Amino acid sequence: MKRTPSAVRARVAAKAAIFRGEQILLLHRSLAARDPGVWDLPGGLVEEGETLTRAARREVREETGLDVRLGPMIHVELFGSMSRHGKIRPTVGVFFRGEASGRLVPRLDPKEHTDFAWVAREDLRSYPTAPYLDRAVRAAFARRRTSTGLSLESLAREERPHPSHVHLPVPA
Repeated sequence: MKRTPSAVRARVAAKAAIFRGEQILLLHRSLAARDPGVWDLPGGLVEEGETLTRAARREVREETGLDVRLGPMIHVELFGSMSRHGKIRPTVGVFFRGEASGRLVPRLDPKEHTDFAWVAREDLRSYPTAPYLDRAVRAAFARRRTSTGLSLESLAREERPHPSHVHLPVPA
């Protein structure tokens, strides 16, 4: 008889939807990176003892060289990412809205990313993205139109992220 695990360990990733005017920054993953060849938002795994916002800022700086001002959390989603060994790893993605200032040309590590693009909302379909990205980017653009921050009033109006539930295969 197969036993189903009572809990699944998930990693936590902090990502940022960085805006320059009405465009959002996408990074193209290299073929050597996890989930190779897709366009994604800057971000990565949260390290032990690190806050979500600190992790998002650190990852953006590491991946792009940009210093960003982070705004509110805009989206939370459970998704599966492919490991280097071909296994699906459950990941909780926490997405923040951010604004870039100063130098707006990212410095990329070619082992992780091969290109970047500042993309307008109407052009997003031209970029093959990670499966969860469409929902996160829609949330980023929606939050951009409706508010500049997460206040008590916005919480009362239900302007907060709602986790999406995704079925992930659980290893036996």
